[in-house]
Amino acid sequence: MTTRQAPRSGLGRRVVSTVAPYAAGAAVTGGAFLLFKGSFADEIATHFTLDGAADGFHSPGVAFGLYLTIFGIEAVGSGAALLSVKGPRTGGSVGAFSWGLSAATAYFFVVVMQASTDLQGGAAELPPYQLAIAVVAGLVAGGAAWLIGRRRA
Repeated sequence: MTTRQAPRSGLGRRVVSTVAPYAAGAAVTGGAFLLFKGSFADEIATHFTLDGAADGFHSPGVAFGLYLTIFGIEAVGSGAALLSVKGPRTGGSVGAFSWGLSAATAYFFVVVMQASTDLQGGAAELPPYQLAIAVVAGLVAGGAAWLIGRRRA
């Protein structure tokens, strides 16, 4: 009688697969920052009300630092979640969650930066539907990561 064992996955590999999505999200955000950098004013919108009006501003460099800090906080949180749960398939679930959260965050940061470009004296606005699109992007990325992970197992 043969039994099928679950593939072994070392802690280091699971941690890397959990943190890598945030590095990818930070890279996408960094690329967008470089793309939009020339069209930013001295201060860009970094916070918006629920109706889409800008109500928080920072210099582009500080805003980018805040974006990277948020990716770092998300990575630490996902890493802590990975270390706190037990089970052979836990790493895949946390990894899929990480891809989803990172994709939603990166999408949202890119549209926030885009909303602050070429304003020509106007105020930055972020349409409320962008938040819904960010959630959908996160669900799609997380779902894809979960399906790919299931296929490998």
